[in-house]
Amino acid sequence: MNPNDLRVIKTKRALSESLFNLLSEKLFSAITVNMICDKALVHRTTFYKHFYDKYDLLSYLITNLTKDYFEKDIRERIEAPFKALSSFFDKPIEKIDIKQRHDQQFMETVTAIFIQKIRQDIIDNADIIEVPGNPPIKVVARVFESAITAIGDWTYDEHKLCADYSNAIDNPDSLDKMFNQLLNIKVKSE
Repeated sequence: MNPNDLRVIKTKRALSESLFNLLSEKLFSAITVNMICDKALVHRTTFYKHFYDKYDLLSYLITNLTKDYFEKDIRERIEAPFKALSSFFDKPIEKIDIKQRHDQQFMETVTAIFIQKIRQDIIDNADIIEVPGNPPIKVVARVFESAITAIGDWTYDEHKLCADYSNAIDNPDSLDKMFNQLLNIKVKSE
């Protein structure tokens, strides 16, 4: 299947938009491939020509939704990751976050996808990342992702009773300060 074929692009777009819309209505764990196909007006067999399952489609959707984030300046993503993330999230994604916040399947899947992308981003930019002592870049990537996950988990635990979790993180600068106190990772000066 040619990924540049207009029919393939339209089908994948319809399926991902269908999942995106369903995520604001139902928990991911309750969404079925049939629901996705019905909403997208795509036959199940066509779905399976493009994706293995709903998790594969979710990965595709998250990859597309995070493109803008990973196109941001690497310095901003490394030195102020929470500020970069907060400016990335918009109202439609926020609506999904509110609905899916307590769906463990969704949270685990999205976190795993995003963490893998962050790890790869660090590895891909190894030539411009500076860490005292020059530890292996794969170790740097894992420590970076672990710190982001730990601070994100801590923030969630501290604010999980809030009606709007995204408003609980209204000060990404304080999270970035905490992050930078824990890690000494910088982008090399030009």
